Amino acid sequence: MKIFKTPSLLALVVLIVSSCSSEDNDAVNFANATPQVQCLNNNLVGPTAVYWDYANGRAAPFTSIPMVPNPQSTFNHPDVFTNIRFTVPQGYTATPLSIQNAAFGVDLRRSNNDIQNKVLWRYYPITSFSGTANIDQVRAFVINDFMANEYGFNGTPQVDCAPPTQETDFGGIKRFFSSRAIRFGNTRAIIWIALSPTPFGSSVAISISAGPIAEFDNLVMDVFFPISFELLLPDRDSLSDRDNDGTPDVFDPEPDNPNVS
Repeated sequence: MKIFKTPSLLALVVLIVSSCSSEDNDAVNFANATPQVQCLNNNLVGPTAVYWDYANGRAAPFTSIPMVPNPQSTFNHPDVFTNIRFTVPQGYTATPLSIQNAAFGVDLRRSNNDIQNKVLWRYYPITSFSGTANIDQVRAFVINDFMANEYGFNGTPQVDCAPPTQETDFGGIKRFFSSRAIRFGNTRAIIWIALSPTPFGSSVAISISAGPIAEFDNLVMDVFFPISFELLLPDRDSLSDRDNDGTPDVFDPEPDNPNVS
C-alpha cells in the first residue's frame, strides 16, 4: 500500500489553470515575481521567489504542467511504500536513502565533484532524531551538515529568508515547520524542515534544493518544480501511459515512442 501521496508533510499545492501548451512560458510570467512569504532582502526574485513561496505552502500559478525538459530515466525508490518516483534529468544521479525504521528519501545530484556547478535536491519524508532537540537545533544541524558534507563549506551563510516557525496541531499531534533561503559561495539553497515530537524523539521531514546562484531560476523551472509536481500526483500508476514505457504521457516527451521516456 502506498502511504505517501505528497512530497512532504507540508500541504504543498500547484495551481494548474490550463492544460499543457507549447506557447506557455511560465518562466517569463514569473520573471518579476517577489516573495509573498517573509524575506529579509530583495535577493529572491523571479522563479526563485515563486519556488520559495511554494516551499512555504503557497500555490505556484503555473499555466502548464512543469516537466523535466531533458529526461534521462525514471527513479523509483526501492522501498515501494514510499511512492517516491520521478523523472531524472540528463546529467543527474539519484541515490536512495533507506534505513529501516529510521529514515528514507532520495538525493539527486549533478556535478558531484565540481562544487562550483554542483546541484543537490534532497527529499527525506521521514528521518528519526533521538533526544529532545527542538526545530531550531534540528534545522541548524541539517543546514550545517549539508553545507559541510556536500559543499565543503564550514562558514556562516548569508540568510535571505527566515520566517518565524509555524506550529500546528493535528488532533493533539504537534507539528513545527521552519524554512530558510540561504547563500554561500556561489550556491543558493532553499530548505524546509517539518518536525513532529514523538515519545522517542522526533520525526523530521527534510527538503533541500541547492545549486549555483547564476542558474537557480533555470533549476527551479527545469528540475525542482517538475520533480516536486510529479511527487504531488495522487497516484501516478493510474495515469495514461500509451507506449507502456513507465513514464505517464503527461511527463513523456514522446508518449507514443516506447524508446523515449
